Order: sequence, then C-alpha cells, then structure tokens
Amino acid sequence: MTTTAPISPEHLLERYNCGPVKFFGGHNALYERHLTFDQVVPVASANPRDKFEAVAHSIRDVLSQRWLKTEQAYRERNVKRVYYLSLEFLMGRALANNIPT
Repeated sequence: MTTTAPISPEHLLERYNCGPVKFFGGHNALYERHLTFDQVVPVASANPRDKFEAVAHSIRDVLSQRWLKTEQAYRERNVKRVYYLSLEFLMGRALANNIPT
C-alpha cells in the first residue's frame, strides 16, 4: 500500500492560481477583496464567519477561472461529451416535476 504525502499550500496555490486574479497577496487578491467588498470588514478584524465566507467566495472564483479554461480547451479540441441522467434521484413528485409535459 502506498501513501501519498500531503500537498503543500504553496503547491495548491501554484496549481489553482491559473487565472488573472490570484487568491491572495495583492491588490487583485480574491480573499482580501471579498472581505473588503462583500463582508465590508478590514482583514485584521474579520471574524471567523467573515473569513469563511470570503474563502468560500474566493474558491468559487478560482474554480470559475479554471472552468473557463477547461471549456476553452474543450472547444479548441472539439471533444465529445457524455451526459448521464440517473433516475434514482428523481423519485415520486420529483420525477413528475422534472418530466416535461
């Protein structure tokens, strides 16, 4: 059985900071911007909930940038897509509500 070493935060930031706006550390940093503009609190006096929401919004923004790069790569390569619908989650009223009439 092989074990994997934990991934360092520096490696994660290098991997996921692929868009024009970085996660933290500058005037365009997502975390500080979300604390300032969404939570309207200074970074130094943010409470745990403010920090949590700023991190959550920042992660969403980073994933959005990655999603755009993925979509661009798919368009350039003209890849095929497979869509899968599982009816096990559409039982009863949910099934009836999701079937077009």
